[in-house]
Amino acid sequence: MKKSYLLFMAMLAFTLIVHAQTANNNPRERLWQAFLTPPDSIRVGCYYYWVNEQVDPKGVVADLEWMKENGITLAFLATDIRNRTTWDNPWEGQAFGKNKFQSRLWWKNLRTALKTAGRLGIEMGLFNCPGWSQSGGPWVKPEEAMRNWTSHGIEVCKTKEGTDVMCSPCSPDAQGLEVDKLSKVHVQKHFEAFIGEILRRIPQKDRPTLTTVVVDSWERGKQNYTDSIFSKFRQRFGYELDYTNPACQKDLDRLIADLVASEYMGGLTEKAHEYGLRTWCEPYAHSPFPANSITYGSAADEVAAEFWVDDRKFRQKEVDAALGSARRSGKNRVWAESFTDGWPELAKDDWSFEKLKPIADRYFHAGINASILHVMISQPGNDRKPAVRPWFGTYFDRRSQHASDLKPLVTYLRRCNFMLQLGKPLDGANDRRILSDGTFIRFTDDSLFEVTFPDGHQELWNPMQGITTRGME
Repeated sequence: MKKSYLLFMAMLAFTLIVHAQTANNNPRERLWQAFLTPPDSIRVGCYYYWVNEQVDPKGVVADLEWMKENGITLAFLATDIRNRTTWDNPWEGQAFGKNKFQSRLWWKNLRTALKTAGRLGIEMGLFNCPGWSQSGGPWVKPEEAMRNWTSHGIEVCKTKEGTDVMCSPCSPDAQGLEVDKLSKVHVQKHFEAFIGEILRRIPQKDRPTLTTVVVDSWERGKQNYTDSIFSKFRQRFGYELDYTNPACQKDLDRLIADLVASEYMGGLTEKAHEYGLRTWCEPYAHSPFPANSITYGSAADEVAAEFWVDDRKFRQKEVDAALGSARRSGKNRVWAESFTDGWPELAKDDWSFEKLKPIADRYFHAGINASILHVMISQPGNDRKPAVRPWFGTYFDRRSQHASDLKPLVTYLRRCNFMLQLGKPLDGANDRRILSDGTFIRFTDDSLFEVTFPDGHQELWNPMQGITTRGME
């Protein structure tokens, strides 16, 4: 009996080895297996928000373990989100926790997040400032801030409500002036004050998977002045800048657009590279945008569009901005902040796989091929407390009532991301790819991948069910 069992096991092991070798030597089988279980380089991510200082170490660990359990292996952390917009009353009726900006607990939570992510193999990014937009903080002095030339002199930029332009929406202790976007010196000083301080305080061994500095969509309006604006204008155009002369305005706008790309986004990227990090940005605006999306996005390492659950109108402008800058600068991946929601009547915990899948498909056809879920809200470790529920986002966190749908959704997105990142787009068609060996991949209107191999053989691969229809003619 024992001898027969050993013989059986030896034959089984030999069969498995032969099968594995056959698969390794079979391009079709290798591609199929990678489709079923995409490589680690294909990461579905999430925006990971700490809201109203309601964060604790136990909850942070549970958040990240929840992500890993459901296939999310990339998290972009915004550390100090306030649960109000800048145009609402910013503090009325809000409860804040103990996670005060740069307090002992804040540093403990941040170290815990980065260290736990390393243990779990979750790649991490950090928003480049408190809040989600744009680049500022309490360290930015008025002479380093976004400023405008006016007939009354140089003034710090103001909102429509007349307050100074601040990084937002963020916790009270973290709020500060927005940095001058036309000065690399001021931009890089801001970087050092926030990201640089984190890198100095938390050693490399405790942040092994921190890779990315995040810049969200532009929401801070315009500026028309920086310290050297007159000399830069003269050098660029060969005549003197005169703010009172309307004839200068077109050239001034061109100069500002170039400086926002080179001094701001280029300055952030340059400083990130010094620390071995990369930049990720959304090259479009939700307010007046002084830059050119193509050159602005080209100055970052990664670019993203955005799409919403309440998507009455296809967000073509944002997709074009991300695609254009990616194609110009040779980037293959075009990310999307996915399933954004907002304002009380929209931010609901009513999502499902069936509801979100066709929205994602629409943008896959448009050229999106990498996914960041919006949003994962940190929940306190004591689940008896009420869930943290802000006015924005689709709630993908561990206390969502549809938590069981997260893993199927992530699996579907990963498989689609994998196939749409292979090879290169064919003849400008964003949902058609061609591999170096001639294999042709098309994402069909039925959300299937039609794979045509070099010998003409076709198959349909289903990213939702992980099955194939073979032998199509």
